[in-house]
Amino acid sequence: MTRLVKAGFFFLIVGVLLAYAQTRRLSVQEFFQTLVANYDPSSLPKLEQVVNITDQISGARPDEISKSLPAIFAAFGHQDDTVKAYAATALFEIARRPDSAALLRTHIGDIGHELLTSPKPEMRAGAMTILGMLQPPPPEVVPIFLNFLRRTDPDSQAQGAGVIFELVHVAPENPEVIAGIQEFLSRPLDTRARIDALNALGNPNIKDMRIVSTIISALDDPDQGVRSTVIQVLMRMNQDALRQAEPVLQRLANDPNQPANVVAGARAALQKLHPNK
Repeated sequence: MTRLVKAGFFFLIVGVLLAYAQTRRLSVQEFFQTLVANYDPSSLPKLEQVVNITDQISGARPDEISKSLPAIFAAFGHQDDTVKAYAATALFEIARRPDSAALLRTHIGDIGHELLTSPKPEMRAGAMTILGMLQPPPPEVVPIFLNFLRRTDPDSQAQGAGVIFELVHVAPENPEVIAGIQEFLSRPLDTRARIDALNALGNPNIKDMRIVSTIISALDDPDQGVRSTVIQVLMRMNQDALRQAEPVLQRLANDPNQPANVVAGARAALQKLHPNK
């Protein structure tokens, strides 16, 4: 009996290893076709298997990726959140490629639809990241991001900083982007959302004085955490932004009523602006 048990266990292990090896041999297209066609919520592939499949994407030929896209997007539109997440993993790997914009251009609307309609914050964040990573940045992503930024429900506003971060990398000088960011920051945001949005603007590519002025105005925010954040943001931007903020920074640096971290931050910013003083 012991031998039989051992033999049974051996064949079970061999079967599992063979099944795993077979999964590794599947192409990206075959994997997602099988995942959708044979969908069974009780026996979905493990994440490690998905990673083994999507690892093929970086070195695949463009035509191989193009052939796999219908299967990937069938999974991306699936009702099962795990299946959708597995498809998002594949799209993330495609977005990392230098030809990602060309490969996904006809599907930007599908990814944007997920960003604009998904009730799941993590799926919205995934779609946002994929769109922001496309190289070179396609102009089609800008209106999608702006539509999201205009939403005023608290759940979406909490992710506004992520969209702002992507917008200032994709189209920092676009007038609609500038107006959208100004409008977002003019809202009565809670402290966390305001700090996150300001942090998203700490980019040396931002040169528009309207955005810089909006950031500088937050140096007078009642919350010391916001004021401290603005100083750090200005230091990550450029010398022009610091020069424009210099009068307010001087006032904060010499204000005995300011908290120590705000005074120290203002002095550090002034030192960066005038390193020889």
